[in-house]
Amino acid sequence: MLSAAAGCSLISLKSPEKPLSARDLNARLLTHEFSLQFIAAVEQTSDQIYAGSADPAVRVNALRWKIVASEKSEAAASQVAPMMGLLDTWALTVQMHEYLADGAGRSLFGTQQPLAVTLAQDQASAAQQLARRLTTADEFDHDQRFIDGYAHAHPIETLAFARPSIVELWTRDFGMQTKLVDTLGTVPEALADAGDLVRMYGESGPSQMLWRAQLAVQQSGISGKDLQAELERLDQRMARLSLLADSTPGLLNGVVRDTRASFSAAVDAMLRTVHTEGATLSSSMSAERQSAVEALDAQRAAFAADAARIASQVIRETGEQARRLVREMLLLTIGLAVIVLGLPFVAGYMLGRARRSP
Repeated sequence: MLSAAAGCSLISLKSPEKPLSARDLNARLLTHEFSLQFIAAVEQTSDQIYAGSADPAVRVNALRWKIVASEKSEAAASQVAPMMGLLDTWALTVQMHEYLADGAGRSLFGTQQPLAVTLAQDQASAAQQLARRLTTADEFDHDQRFIDGYAHAHPIETLAFARPSIVELWTRDFGMQTKLVDTLGTVPEALADAGDLVRMYGESGPSQMLWRAQLAVQQSGISGKDLQAELERLDQRMARLSLLADSTPGLLNGVVRDTRASFSAAVDAMLRTVHTEGATLSSSMSAERQSAVEALDAQRAAFAADAARIASQVIRETGEQARRLVREMLLLTIGLAVIVLGLPFVAGYMLGRARRSP
């Protein structure tokens, strides 16, 4: 019935979800695209700084910068509320510019510092223009004051880019009753957002893994030239071994044959030893088993003799006790009979004497 109803053209099933507004949908899509462009720009500038400096500390800072900046940009752009994602991305660019221009990171890259400052300034301006296009004039002025206050109150101090939650501060400043978003969108919009996030993380994920590996190598003190030189030396050694194997096959065959013969002799000797030890162990076990059986038979015979002796003694003592008991019973019976029969006789005799006496 449900299938038939679903196939009927007069019945339509609609999702109860409320679609996103045009501004929120545009903010979500444009913020994701801005994040990808931001990551690509930071990567390019970081690579320029890395290639233009021979200082290991500058190179490590360049790698750490693009790793952390890309992670923070992805986290900011993937906020549930589209406008919060835009504001968080905007705040990140402003914080990064202040950190590299006048803050604690103003000397991270040595002589290459102007490249990073210029890049951060361009990204902050681009994020500001994006927010201006997506908001009204009053909303933009309001958001501008909030972003400036947020960046001033919470500056970035290290390359870890520690940042408090912009959503929490927004709701704290404008009240917990402030509605961040009217709806999460329809099912197709949610699926499109999930696919967009997968694409964004998929494009930057492999690069971030490669950067982390490069950072680990850089921090360990092993340069690319050292690694290349070691690989070349390994190739040379392998080539020499191959040449030796090709030029002296007879020697290698003799070594293999001798090794096989030695191994076979060792195995045969080991097997003979194991067989001898097994025969010795078997004979020893047989002798021990025979001795144990004989000792057990002797113990069983002794036990049987003791049991017969004890039984005879018990029977003999029991018979003596029975005969003694019978004699005592006979004596008691005779005494009782004498008393029972003699007592009336004595009584009559005494009574008769008493009557005859004057």
